[in-house]
Amino acid sequence: MLRKGRFRALAPPVTVEELSRLHERAALALLGFGVTLPVFLAPGHLSSPRLSDLGLVFALPMIVARWRRLGRGLRGFCAASVVVLLLTPMLQMVKIGQTPNLPDLVFWSRWIAAVVAATAAAHAVVADRRRRRLFFLAMTAGAACHLATYGLLEIMGRGGLEAIGLASPRAALTTAAAQARITTVAEHPNAAMALIGLAVPACLAASARTMERRLLAYVGACMVLAGFVCTLSRGGTLAAALAMLVWVLIRARRADGRNPLEFLILTCLLAGAALVDQVIGGVVDIARFAARFDASTLDENIGGRVETWVRALGFIANHPLGVGWSSPQELGPFRGLTVSHNGYLFMARTVGVVTAVALLGLHVRSALKLDVFAPLAVFVLVMMSSEDLTQGASFIFVACLTAALAFRRRTP
Repeated sequence: MLRKGRFRALAPPVTVEELSRLHERAALALLGFGVTLPVFLAPGHLSSPRLSDLGLVFALPMIVARWRRLGRGLRGFCAASVVVLLLTPMLQMVKIGQTPNLPDLVFWSRWIAAVVAATAAAHAVVADRRRRRLFFLAMTAGAACHLATYGLLEIMGRGGLEAIGLASPRAALTTAAAQARITTVAEHPNAAMALIGLAVPACLAASARTMERRLLAYVGACMVLAGFVCTLSRGGTLAAALAMLVWVLIRARRADGRNPLEFLILTCLLAGAALVDQVIGGVVDIARFAARFDASTLDENIGGRVETWVRALGFIANHPLGVGWSSPQELGPFRGLTVSHNGYLFMARTVGVVTAVALLGLHVRSALKLDVFAPLAVFVLVMMSSEDLTQGASFIFVACLTAALAFRRRTP
């Protein structure tokens, strides 16, 4: 007999179940982080895959491990969505008379991967608080790193960030009506703010403990205000504010919601932090912020958006199945005006009216649950109603996740 301690017993082999749990934790962390910090995997290339694309592919096996545990609603959602997303491009190609090309295949594959990954992720974050915490803290960390790229932009310049995948070739400084707006990883200020603004619903969903959740909410609010300083995006700031307000109302309806007015007052006081970036050398550029809320500027912006929506609706009426991603030659006079300023209209133009209406209905249903995930649904509804966000993997996944969460039971 061997002496005790002379030799260690061989460790038992890792089981498939343990590997599955390890993979799931890694996939949720990568998904959450990659959604809000979509780093370029091939730096310097505009059409490069992003970290969010890698996250989607890496998360696909989760659906195999969780399929038997999914409810009928989630199974039906996943299966029906995949079938529709497979049939729609086929019908589009038959109608247009074209064969699919690489951009089309990437676009539709991204949607299918997002639906599958979002179904598994939605079940994981609802069923397991530890998975929920991991995913939403990773999302918050990604938003914080996204904000950090603005500081790095001052130090390294766009060329330095672009070389390591932290800036798009189209990024950096844009000006419109003498209003400086900055982007790095995202290609448009409103898209950047949509990713940074996810910090608010992510912070609210990350913790179940009241004090910790309040602290995280203040952190999310500070990140949104700092994001507004850089991007001057009204839509993203409004979406984050409404998500916060919905959470305050939810807590006020419950017995454990203590003094929600304190939450609102402290959040409003954080608005002073928006001037920190401007208070350097005693110079405060109030006009830069005021110009974004000038009455004439707002009227012009709203008028332009309404005109764009009307044009988009006319185009959609003629193409209810959508025209996919890379069919600009079929757009006729609409070719040079491909912006919809509305994510649901953009979906109707690309993936079809049925998918767009179904996603809108599921987002509304998710928001009406009035639980810990309701602020995320409200944020997505507001952002999707103001910008064409369902283009990259990040917000396609967030839109699908919000839709999949509509099948949950109310979650505390």
